Amino acid sequence: MITKEDYQLIRSHPAFSEIPVEKFDKLAVEIHYREIPKGQILFFAGDKRDRIFLVVEGYVRIEEFDSSDTFSYMDYIKEGAVFPYGGMFTDSTYHYTATSMTTVKYFSIPVQLYEEIVQSSMEQVLFITRKLSKILEFQELRLRNVVAASASDRVIQSLALLCKDYQKSGPTIPFPMSMKELARLAATTRETVNQVLKKLLEEERIEYKHKKLTFLDLPFFLDSFEEA
Repeated sequence: MITKEDYQLIRSHPAFSEIPVEKFDKLAVEIHYREIPKGQILFFAGDKRDRIFLVVEGYVRIEEFDSSDTFSYMDYIKEGAVFPYGGMFTDSTYHYTATSMTTVKYFSIPVQLYEEIVQSSMEQVLFITRKLSKILEFQELRLRNVVAASASDRVIQSLALLCKDYQKSGPTIPFPMSMKELARLAATTRETVNQVLKKLLEEERIEYKHKKLTFLDLPFFLDSFEEA
């Protein structure tokens, strides 16, 4: 069960705001509040897609490997986001694995009931369509900018993407960003990441201490993103 405050919070979210009240009430009784520690799996790729999630506090990493277990797709889910939108109305399993990057507080929503209910509101369906379009647009930009010739360029582009994605919340990435994490994000080695970070630190473009990454020269990274 959720509290009255939880009800109002979820109801005001754009993923739910256009659902008719009587139908939202039916959905609300099936929504559960959860809290998990850093490093816990919410679901694995291939698991039955039976829930969607509204992140109230914290950050989640999503990751999908190819069939050879060599190449991976990674992204991060912010506070206030509903996920996954991928597979909505179509897929029976999750595309990727979701892992908490910090302590995460979230609401768990039954996806089949949600999909049935939102179809009663054209505005709510349009919201989902627009959201999927925005996600696709960003991933196309990401692919364009990250597919670079050299490993060092991929590190810069990965940092530029993080800078662009989180600039509204401030210059510091709001969750731990290890060199191993950056290496996975840029599809390169920790040694390459270390070399690039060392150069950026010397140029005073970033600050990096205890896995806390802060962008000191935002124009450098944002321009790097746009020009790629």
